[in-house]
Amino acid sequence: MSLAGTFSGWRPRKLASEGPRYLALVSALERDIADGRLSDGDRLPPHRDLARELSLSVGTVSKAYQEAEQRGIISGHVGQGTFVRRRSAAQAEAATARHEPVNLALNVPAHGSETQVLSAVFGEVVRESDLAPLLGYHPHPGVFRHREIIAASLSDNTFTVDATQLFLCNGAQHAIDVALRLVAKPGDSVLVDTFTYSGFKAIAAASHLNLVSVEMDEEGMDPDALKKACRASRARVLYCMPTLQSPTARTMSLARRRRIAELAEELDLAIIEDDVYGFFFPERPVPIASLVPARSFYVTSYSKCLAPAFRLGTLTVPPAYIAQTELLLHASAWFVAPMLGEALVRLIESGKLEELLRERRVQAHERYRVFLDVFPNAAKLQFPAFYGWLPLPQEWSADRFTAAARGRGILVTPRIASAVGEGDPGAIRICLGAPNDPKELSDILQILRDIMARRPVNVASVA
Repeated sequence: MSLAGTFSGWRPRKLASEGPRYLALVSALERDIADGRLSDGDRLPPHRDLARELSLSVGTVSKAYQEAEQRGIISGHVGQGTFVRRRSAAQAEAATARHEPVNLALNVPAHGSETQVLSAVFGEVVRESDLAPLLGYHPHPGVFRHREIIAASLSDNTFTVDATQLFLCNGAQHAIDVALRLVAKPGDSVLVDTFTYSGFKAIAAASHLNLVSVEMDEEGMDPDALKKACRASRARVLYCMPTLQSPTARTMSLARRRRIAELAEELDLAIIEDDVYGFFFPERPVPIASLVPARSFYVTSYSKCLAPAFRLGTLTVPPAYIAQTELLLHASAWFVAPMLGEALVRLIESGKLEELLRERRVQAHERYRVFLDVFPNAAKLQFPAFYGWLPLPQEWSADRFTAAARGRGILVTPRIASAVGEGDPGAIRICLGAPNDPKELSDILQILRDIMARRPVNVASVA
C-alpha cells in the first residue's frame, strides 16, 4: 500500500513555489482555515506524517507549526497533538480582509483634512489668471516671492532665515543630497547617529561616502562620543536630526544643541541639520543652525506634514555656498515646480497650514496614546510624532521581531534600514500613521504585543 493511501488528516491543496517552504505551509494553513476546510478544534497531522506526505523535512514542518502557533492559529498540546485554534474576530477579519501587509515601516502622516485643503488651494492656483506666469522658467532657487514668505514662516525670535539663503528643493531628500554634495566628495567620512535616517544612508551609499557611527544616549547623539569619533575618523561633516530623531524619536535639549554647536566650532565640522519633524512642536526647538549659522545646512520639508506627494523641501545654506548651491539646483532639478510653492504660500497666508499643523499634532498625540496603551514601556514623549521606538525583550532581536511581524502581515522598520554597523538596537521603530483610525491601529499593535509575548522561533536547528 502506498504512503499516500495510509495518510489521514489535513493536506494543503497547494504550496506556493516561491519563498521559504515553511512559510508556504503556514500560508496554506491560514488559507484553509479562512476557507472553512479547517475548523476550530480540528486535529492536524503529526509533524513526521505531514513531512513524509509533502516530501518535506521534519524540521520544515516543525518550523511551520511553530510559526503558526506564534500567529495564534494553532495550539500544540504535549501527548495530545496539534489543533486548529480559533482567532479573535478582529484578527480573523483583518487576516481575510487584507491583501497587502499593514505597513508600519513607512513614516506617513495620518489621514485628516489635507485632501480637502489641498484640493481647494490647487483649484485656486489653476483657476486664476496668475497660473500662466508659473508655467515658464524660473530661477534655480525658486520664485523669490515664495522664498520670502516661506523664510518668514520658518523664522522666529531665535532663528531668522534669510530668503536669499533659502533654496526650494524636491523634498528633504533632495535638499540633503544637495547639502552633502556641497561639503563632501566620494570617499569622505560623515558622522551620523548609530541608528540614522534610512534615506540618508541611501544618499551616502549612492555618493560613495563612509558613515561613521556616533553613539547615542537618551537625547540622541552623545557629545563625548562625537568628539572621539571625529578625531578617530577625521571626518569633517556631521548629519543629525536633533528633533524627534528618526528612528528613535529622541529630542536634544537646548544644552545638548549648544554643546554640539561648540564641538562643530572646535572640530571644524559642517553640520547638515534635518528638521523635518520640528512642526510637531507648537514652538519649534532652537535649531543648531541658529547657533552656528556659518557651518550649518538647515533642511525642512512639507511632505511630512501635508502629504508624501507634496514634494517641497527647503535648504538654507551659509552665504559662502549660495552660488554653488544654485549650480547644483541647476544640475539636479533646474527648479522646483512653482505650483507647489504657490500652493504652499497660499496655505501659509490663509492660515490653513497652521490649521493642518495643529491637526497633525492632535493626531500624533492621539495615536501615541494608543501606542503607549499597548506598550507602556515605550518612551513617553512630550510632543510625539507619527512613530515610536519600541524596546524589545532580551530574547527578541530586532531582525527576529521584524520577521515575526512580517509573518503576521505587519511591516515594521528593519534594523538594516537605520543601523550604521552590525549592532542590534534592542528596539524597533513602529510608524503609527498608516492605519485608518486609532481603533485599527490598536488592533494591529495588539498583534505585535502578542508576538512579543511569545518566545521567538529558534530557526537554527530546523531546515
